[in-house]
Amino acid sequence: MRYLKPLPAFLLLFLLLFLLSGCAQDQGKPAVPAQTGSGLQVVTSISPLADLIKNVGGDKVQVTALVKPGNDPHDYEPTPEDVRLVSTARIFFANGAGEEPYLERLVKNAASPGLKLVTLSDGLEILDKGWNGDYAETGNPHLWLDVQNAEAYVRKIRDSLSEVSPQNRDYYAERAATYLQDLDQLDKSIAAEISSLPQADRQMVVFHAAWPYFAKRYGLELKSLVKNSDSEPSAREYADLITYITSHHVKAVFGEVGFNPKLVQQLARDTGVKFVGNLYDDTVSPDSEANTYIKMMTLDVQTIVKALK
Repeated sequence: MRYLKPLPAFLLLFLLLFLLSGCAQDQGKPAVPAQTGSGLQVVTSISPLADLIKNVGGDKVQVTALVKPGNDPHDYEPTPEDVRLVSTARIFFANGAGEEPYLERLVKNAASPGLKLVTLSDGLEILDKGWNGDYAETGNPHLWLDVQNAEAYVRKIRDSLSEVSPQNRDYYAERAATYLQDLDQLDKSIAAEISSLPQADRQMVVFHAAWPYFAKRYGLELKSLVKNSDSEPSAREYADLITYITSHHVKAVFGEVGFNPKLVQQLARDTGVKFVGNLYDDTVSPDSEANTYIKMMTLDVQTIVKALK
């Protein structure tokens, strides 16, 4: 039987030092989520937008949302890792209308001249401009809660991806066409669900003012407990809302995932109506319950209609 000759000692020492050096370098590198693979590198702000992008881009893109599912984007501040993430991306899809107050600073710090910045809300009607609250200057950013606005986002995503990756234009167009059909069905389904409620019961009282686009599109009268997401209502505002709920026979008040429910729970106790605390608006769920835009909107509507019947 033949045996391999042992390696010389100096060669073994060289290999050992090489392996240790490589390990040390790997340990010093932070992990960058969703930036592996050969797809086009895309970053966006929130998880509902990330899902719209995935449905158009398919396996040709790698999409990362800065604010992870289940988290509140109002509390988000970019980290050094986020800056590095954006610096490696080809496109940043922003919602606009004040949803990303950190955006200019983030893009500047990323210092990536090849980064394409796309603002999805550009060209669409912005509600609540001049309103005394969070959205006085920018208007209300939650356009995606009207499915027709989400459809406009998808078309802009399709066109933007095609600009930077023209070899995949037909792929993006085909996927977008299929997804737009799904969204059209969703829009019709939501309208039918809300219209099943008697007109007098279409009263929606929520914690923070994320829902004007939804209410306008689907025919609901909307009131919110707070105008600023980081403050409490005044005694007069709270008393006026109690009067509204009792005089209009409102059946439920709604809290939202990612926000402290205590104020809305107190409002429910003070008025004797149902408290429902699981509406999604700025985020999809981290589990399968509502982990896509369509699932999120479907669950929201089912929850709203059930509570108001």
